[in-house]
Amino acid sequence: MLAKIYSAAVYGVDAYEVEIEVNAAGGSPVIVVVGLPDAAVKESKDRVTTAISNSGYFWPRGRTTVNLAPADIKKEGPSFDLPIALGMIACSEEADSSAFAEYSFVGELALDGAVRAVTGVLPVAIEARKRGKKALFVPQANAQEAAMVRGIAVYGVRNLRETFSFLRDECMLQPTRGDLEKFFATHQ
Repeated sequence: MLAKIYSAAVYGVDAYEVEIEVNAAGGSPVIVVVGLPDAAVKESKDRVTTAISNSGYFWPRGRTTVNLAPADIKKEGPSFDLPIALGMIACSEEADSSAFAEYSFVGELALDGAVRAVTGVLPVAIEARKRGKKALFVPQANAQEAAMVRGIAVYGVRNLRETFSFLRDECMLQPTRGDLEKFFATHQ
């Protein structure tokens, strides 16, 4: 089973799209992350599998390969946790991930499935809009910053369960409205 999820990473002051492919196959249970991941990205497999379990989902038990493309640029930080987890859940549940292509996701996962704030969501939002994404899912703590970018819906999410439930039309989320005064009031 193969799932594709989209994210973005910051490179300098800009961002570039990262396609995350999660492939679940039979064999010995192992998770391999490829595509020039740094230590924080490699460690994501432990955060992600624990967050998935603690959120009431299952993750693929055989060989799971996570590919972060493009492979020639180093991927840094924990912001890929959320999209990797969504891809693993989609594989485990044999869910069609093709609808996920219209979205982009960033967020670090806590072990209980909570989505923690990450850095660089403003350029990530600009890149998602440039790529024609319908919406961007970010940690709730980053939603105001990302919502400063017009032309893309931004959803601030609290946890993994809420995010996957929304994608399966099991719950409703309201997009965050960008409020410049509110954003700067909280960042002084």
